[in-house]
Amino acid sequence: MQQFQSLQRLLIFYTLSLTVMLLLYYVTLFDGMKKHSEQHSIDTFYALQHSIIEHAAPVDSEIKKILEQPTFDQLSYQLILMMPSGQTYIHHNTRPNESAFSTVAFPTIGTSASSSDHSSYTVNSNELTGIINLKSGHQIYIVLRHEPFVIDWISYRYWLPLMVAIVLFFMALLYMLNRRTNWEQLLVYTDNLSSRAKESYTPPPFLQKKSTTEFMLLGHALSRVSYQLHNDYRRIKTLTHRLERLVDQAPLPMLMSIRHGQISFYNQRFEQVFTPPTQSEQSYELTDFVEGKDEATQILLKTISSLRVARTLMVYGLENKQAYQLHVTPWFGEHGQVHGFTVIFNNVDEIFHQSEQLQLHNQQLQLQIDESNEAQAFIGRKLRLPLEKIIDSLEPIDPSTLTAQGKKTLNTLIATSQSMLTVLNETLTTEEVEVRKTRLSIETVDIYKVSKEVSNLVTQEIRQQGLELIYFFAPDCPRYIETDYIRLHHILLNLLKNAISFTTSGYVALTVDRVSEDKVTRISNQHLTPNNDTTMPAQTSYWIRFSVKDTGVTITPERQNQLVNILNQNSEQTNHNLVEDSNIGLSNANSFAQLLGGFIELSNAVDKETIFSLYLPYPHATYQSVYHRCSQLPHIHLIAIINQPLVAEHLQRLCEYLTISVTIYSTLDRATVQQLKNKLKQDEQTVIPVLLLDYEYSESITLSAHASNKYSEQQEVLNDLVATPSLPKILLSMKLERHIPSTLLGQYDGFLTKPLDASLLLSELLRLTLFARKTLNILVKHQYESSLSFVEDIPKKEILSPLILVVEDSPTNQKIACKMLSKLGYRSIVAEDGQQALEKLESQREEISLILMDCRMPVMDGLQATQVIRSRGDKIPIVALTANNTEEDREACMQIGMDEFLSKPISKKDLESVLQSFIQ
Repeated sequence: MQQFQSLQRLLIFYTLSLTVMLLLYYVTLFDGMKKHSEQHSIDTFYALQHSIIEHAAPVDSEIKKILEQPTFDQLSYQLILMMPSGQTYIHHNTRPNESAFSTVAFPTIGTSASSSDHSSYTVNSNELTGIINLKSGHQIYIVLRHEPFVIDWISYRYWLPLMVAIVLFFMALLYMLNRRTNWEQLLVYTDNLSSRAKESYTPPPFLQKKSTTEFMLLGHALSRVSYQLHNDYRRIKTLTHRLERLVDQAPLPMLMSIRHGQISFYNQRFEQVFTPPTQSEQSYELTDFVEGKDEATQILLKTISSLRVARTLMVYGLENKQAYQLHVTPWFGEHGQVHGFTVIFNNVDEIFHQSEQLQLHNQQLQLQIDESNEAQAFIGRKLRLPLEKIIDSLEPIDPSTLTAQGKKTLNTLIATSQSMLTVLNETLTTEEVEVRKTRLSIETVDIYKVSKEVSNLVTQEIRQQGLELIYFFAPDCPRYIETDYIRLHHILLNLLKNAISFTTSGYVALTVDRVSEDKVTRISNQHLTPNNDTTMPAQTSYWIRFSVKDTGVTITPERQNQLVNILNQNSEQTNHNLVEDSNIGLSNANSFAQLLGGFIELSNAVDKETIFSLYLPYPHATYQSVYHRCSQLPHIHLIAIINQPLVAEHLQRLCEYLTISVTIYSTLDRATVQQLKNKLKQDEQTVIPVLLLDYEYSESITLSAHASNKYSEQQEVLNDLVATPSLPKILLSMKLERHIPSTLLGQYDGFLTKPLDASLLLSELLRLTLFARKTLNILVKHQYESSLSFVEDIPKKEILSPLILVVEDSPTNQKIACKMLSKLGYRSIVAEDGQQALEKLESQREEISLILMDCRMPVMDGLQATQVIRSRGDKIPIVALTANNTEEDREACMQIGMDEFLSKPISKKDLESVLQSFIQ
């Protein structure tokens, strides 16, 4: 029964359980009998006490009469009666078959004995010892032996439990023997199944009446497993046969080698190509048939045992001298150790020779292209210098000093010069026209600047069509990414023009924000480009999204699918009629997005809103905040009345980032205005309110009132709010300032054009609240000084405009830069080289807010001066000025610690944007 140890253990456990239960029963029985004997002795003691106490002064004869009662005949006792006079009488009795009391002793009753007023006793396992004290002075000492145990084995309570335990033991034994028989049958059945493995279903050999259900189910389960194993075996055998035929008849030479490199198997094709010797006892290695293309490959072939990853090598046959592409793949055991290698030979001799010829031809073509590029660059530099001088001379001219014709001529000259310079730059960087073969110029691009430029280009067209332009750059979006400036500019411009062409009323919006990779992967499959044709990797943690939304005509699902299919085609295969129908240039924008490593998504159209989103990766972005916080902004409370939800959402995000408290209303009524006034009155000591009103909303209310010939409640409430004298007001409009009625402009303290420029909004908020903030600071400071009982002078530095240090060696460029800064409202000082710049910065560091640093100067150039400034731990913003607008110059400036890069000739608009981004 060695193989049925579980049944043995179960039987032993069952036997032990019965034995323990039986022992517990008999122990409990004898313990009860013992306690009954002790209790009988105690009851006899109390009965004797009661009988003796009835006699006030008992004598020996009275004691004898008491002991002669039948109760005391079956007891073994010894009684000593001690009279007050000292006379003692002894009485004793023993049961038959018990020994008599050997001595007469007066028992000693300990403190633990049970006692009452007249008696006390102690009980041990054999007898009861007690003493009875009477008031007459008599003392009675008694020793009572307990009744002996009398076991009547004829009684059922002694033999019945033993018999039941024996019966249960034999029942368990029979049950175990029956289970042993079942297990033996099951093991025999299992052995037969594993040896035969028949296809047909074989039922287990158990009889239904003699076996339990679990054995039947287990047998059926084993039968089904055996059947499945047989099918798997046949399938493996078939696959092995196929694999052998496939390998043996493969058109490519194949072999297998053991871990140390010896060849263990090769197919027929290998034997035909390399004709190994027929000596069966000799072992061969790879180096016996091929040699590496170079020394490193040859060393790898000789030390193939150290290979742990698949490799592709170029080798040559030792006999036929043909080129082969060798694919070596290690295969591993279950514990991760290398067992051997599989090797496949691919004859690439013809392709290799063609590739060498093509490489030689490409080298010749590349040499010609490089010579052409050098010639183009030389000609471009020769043409760029005169254009830059023209622009440098035109920018400082003040249009206010010219006549109308002079202003028009000046604007024409500036626009033409800038256009010529732009065309020249594009000509120098773009060498091919075909979209799919365009060579990219990847550089660090200011996407905030690009998106602003594109929105400014379409602003005039949108105004002419009576639309509204919305622009928003998310605060958490990085400002610089590595991409192609021209291509990005082209994509955004085409998407915006496409949106404008299909929008007759409403708005066109450009939003730039950041999205995570998880969100990009969940984008619908309706995006306009597959990612299999990109030239840049799209694996990155974050993406930039340029969203162009419009309220044009609703795109039907059929039309949306048509657009997706059209824009997924190659640009050279696109049907021009269809592209013109869905706006010319959209396909090229999609192709450029592919080249930049991104894609374009067409979102579902809801309520006549269509969104084209450009997604670009930025694995190595330089994060620099576009919006700079100011310690004075939390004291400002902006009240905005805007009926455009998208603008309201953007304004809310901007104010939350800049810690500006804001309240935005889409409509007004008397209750709302009264509640607003009450809140402003409560907070007048802590915050400064500023009203921002959407002119188009105000105009719609006025037109509605004229149409109904009624003075509406909204217009009355709005006029009441605008008429509040202590509330600074800013008017926001898509129209230019000169197109707004002068009577209306006179009611406002500031004016901003759409799209809303965050930098200009902050400037207006700080300008309009300057006096109120000074008053608020004075009030707070006065309260603080009163509590401390001293007064300090109020600082007046806020009145002065920021001071800019211009480091430039050319006098002409110095004058141009200082004049531009003066027009923009900044003060400036000049240093002719880097050494002077360090001296002026050291003497006027508290006043200087920013440095415009020329890179090429005598004595000490701008790069060296910047290194010295940064080595001192100074974080002052430094903007590089250089005539060489190349990626190498930009990287050199950024690496030493400069914050921005401007190319000469300096554009007034670019300079203003940079200064606003660094100086509050």
